[in-house]
Amino acid sequence: MDTSTKVVLVRHAQTEMITKKLIHGHSDSPLSQKGIRDAKKTADHFRGQPFDAFYSSSIGRAMRTAEIIGNAINMTPVPTDGFKERYYGWLEGKSTSLFEPDLSGPKIMRPFIRFALNISGESPEYLIDRVIKTFDGITTKHKGQRILMVIHWGILSVLTQYLQGKDLTGCCEIGPWISCGISEFHQKENSWQPIYMDKGDHLI
Repeated sequence: MDTSTKVVLVRHAQTEMITKKLIHGHSDSPLSQKGIRDAKKTADHFRGQPFDAFYSSSIGRAMRTAEIIGNAINMTPVPTDGFKERYYGWLEGKSTSLFEPDLSGPKIMRPFIRFALNISGESPEYLIDRVIKTFDGITTKHKGQRILMVIHWGILSVLTQYLQGKDLTGCCEIGPWISCGISEFHQKENSWQPIYMDKGDHLI
């Protein structure tokens, strides 16, 4: 009998701000038409699959994605503040032509971006701490169960490094991640094993 804890991570669906190439952070935006279609495709992918627990970032775009998935699996997502996207301070709502969440924008802008994040945004250390504490609390509570989590780009960047036992330095700069992409990890004894990461073939 398989008693391992299993975690399925889903990035929220595309939003209107994404189509306009604007940074979210704690700012929110409705799902785009494509986002709604992709969320429904993701829901169809999960239909019939068993889950013991279902959590989502409490930000609207993640909750809306989770609600669509929840209709297919007959579960209600638990809104979770600890899985909110990183707060980007002054950079929220700015164009991704100047700034990407993985800091891959124009090199000339990077000193300003780092300054703005340091002065007005959430530090990487604080983000990492809250995400890992939230994740560990949930997986301890649901040990040996299969857990579905709908989260954000930045949260995926932290968790995928953490679950692979990799150095978390610079983890906030990892990306990009597919909207409605799926990653799955299984816990084997004291370590987590990736089953697949950022899978998107269900969206075709």
